[in-house]
Amino acid sequence: MIPFSKTGDAGSTLSHVVIPAGGRDRIRVQYVSATSDKAASLLNLKGSTRSSIVTAASASNQKVISAAPYAGAAQDDVVVLFSLATGTGIRGVVDAVDAEAGTITLKANLGLALAPGDQVHLMAAQGQIPVGATTKEATAPTVFAVLEGPALLELDGTSACRINLVAGEYL
Repeated sequence: MIPFSKTGDAGSTLSHVVIPAGGRDRIRVQYVSATSDKAASLLNLKGSTRSSIVTAASASNQKVISAAPYAGAAQDDVVVLFSLATGTGIRGVVDAVDAEAGTITLKANLGLALAPGDQVHLMAAQGQIPVGATTKEATAPTVFAVLEGPALLELDGTSACRINLVAGEYL
């Protein structure tokens, strides 16, 4: 078992944390602390439901990823891009897909370079924790688990929100 801890980005309307995983890594989140100013804010726990393999290099300052779109790929899908070389995962939002050209276009430029063999994971909600306009902590032997692929935690707010800490272990 290998422990991890991550801090989310400070956001106005969205804070998120990507727990990267490659191959058959299993993720167990054991502690989460989140703060929001939105009365009905939710901490969304997401796991990979489909994936695609990157087929050609993509620079970190571009939006187009060379990867055959995963089944059912659509605009506004939330994805995690995983670099095998760095072991890093980042969040992205799909703007367009072109199955004929074998590309997925994001709404914003990539935050890391991708190489052939890297992965694009479609992320889907697998649970929620109500946070509200406060700081909420959740701790247990298992708060959330992902059996394969990355985990994504997202918190919404109106003008200030942050995932303060996510901790757990790779199994």
